[in-house]
Amino acid sequence: MAEAGRPYTAHERRLLARHFSQVDPRPHADVFVVRELPGEVAATLNGVYSRSPLSMRDNFLERLKKGLELAGRDFEATVDASEGPAQDLLSELMADRSGQFLKTYAIDHGHNSLREGSIVHLAVERVSQLVTRFVQRERRCSFEESSTRYISFSAEDHWRDPDVVAAGGEVLAAYDEILRITFALYQTLSEALAAHLKRTRPLAAGEKEAPWLRALKAEAFDAARYLLTPAIQTKWGMVVDARTLADVVVELLSHPLAEFRLVGERMRDEARRELPTLLAHAARNEYLGAQYEVLPELARELGAGGSPGPSQPQTDLIAWDRRIDVRLLASLVYEHDDRPLAAIERAVEVLVPAERAALLDRLMEKRGPRDALPFAFEGAAPFEFESLVDFGAYRDIGRHRKGMQQQQRLTTAHGYVVPPLIEQAGLAAPYRATLDRVAELWPRIASRFPLQAGYVVPFAFLQRVRIVFDPRQVGYFVELRSGPEGHFAYRKVALDMQAHVERVAPLFARYVRAQKGEAFLGRMQAEQGADERRIERMRRAGDLSGA
Repeated sequence: MAEAGRPYTAHERRLLARHFSQVDPRPHADVFVVRELPGEVAATLNGVYSRSPLSMRDNFLERLKKGLELAGRDFEATVDASEGPAQDLLSELMADRSGQFLKTYAIDHGHNSLREGSIVHLAVERVSQLVTRFVQRERRCSFEESSTRYISFSAEDHWRDPDVVAAGGEVLAAYDEILRITFALYQTLSEALAAHLKRTRPLAAGEKEAPWLRALKAEAFDAARYLLTPAIQTKWGMVVDARTLADVVVELLSHPLAEFRLVGERMRDEARRELPTLLAHAARNEYLGAQYEVLPELARELGAGGSPGPSQPQTDLIAWDRRIDVRLLASLVYEHDDRPLAAIERAVEVLVPAERAALLDRLMEKRGPRDALPFAFEGAAPFEFESLVDFGAYRDIGRHRKGMQQQQRLTTAHGYVVPPLIEQAGLAAPYRATLDRVAELWPRIASRFPLQAGYVVPFAFLQRVRIVFDPRQVGYFVELRSGPEGHFAYRKVALDMQAHVERVAPLFARYVRAQKGEAFLGRMQAEQGADERRIERMRRAGDLSGA
């Protein structure tokens, strides 16, 4: 039955069943899935909600019929939902009318929210780690990337910047030598570390061989990948709405590096195949482009350029909410109170610390092992950290996009880390010799091409990053990244964060479940149970499907 009271015809029902999971409207909570429609059609159907009293189903039928009428075709005679060519015609007609609607409202009138109704799934392959990190700063996308822990890379998979190649001479020679010597040692260490682990951590009684080998391989790659450079090419998937994609493309097209502009062009051109209207204005932005000239000048005027010297990895706490206990408790009860926030905070402030702890204990006592911290824990001022961390670890830290992160340019000036496993395996000497050679060669590139030089700074070198997380995100990050199966470097960042939080906000810290166990054993335990968990998930899925 149509919402207006008119019953749908059999032909209309066939069409609606193809594109909507529920054909007949329900009197309340009428929820249905929209499927198999071009992205811009789906965006249009979202957009007309604010301008039409009709349901999405009826708007779909109305727009289709008008499109057929303008094309001189009969609705009942021309379009049969069971035939492929007719479906192509349907999409063409709907997309044409959608394009006009979106051009008027999303582009000409600036209603950017309409662009968010169109989703595109891009596969981005054979691109450098440098451009990957730049794109994946975007908080509004979903990404999945190849893991340097589980995938072996090949020597051919390096980006050679065209400006450096065109310059030739000493600059290009230094660039290519760094790629050659670091990757050669990466291959050597990958095999040597795995062999060392097999000798020193043999398969124990009761352990399964496949999980044991996975754990050894992961730990070996965790150390060996410190010889990889951001020039190494990777691949990733990206699910993104049109509005966000347009923003990403504009940033890429405005960047000084040739690869960034190329990736921006390819993303725009391929996405236009699905969303021809919504990316119409995605082009280079002169204001964004000028920042790459002006900001380095400002930094120099403010004293940049001095050598900071080698350092050790560390994480410092820069700022935090000094009334965090009061703010969190007030934030928690705010939605269940009628008073202004300031009044609730005054009521909390008169409590002694033990009383505040008792209130929080009552709230948190039923929190399960996979339950997130309460949403209201976002209601205090954020913690601001500054971390000197290797780029290898930051690749994982940077995936936590709920918050603000700033990454300084890649350099060899801060020194590098030596993974403990490389020391234990007696392989530190060639490792240090290779990275010392990189530190000697790198300034030859950076003096002429400071941005391009970032491609050849191995993951082992330290960089300074700024991390601003609200309390809830701090809790999530610490609980996840302190896991003993994780990478040793980002695990240290998580545990250092927790130590700072325990010092300045002990009440909040008691509800953050930092994992402080031994790293390799934790990884081995996780791998040993992985197969059983996988089988159990498959069994449950089979039960749910009726198998």
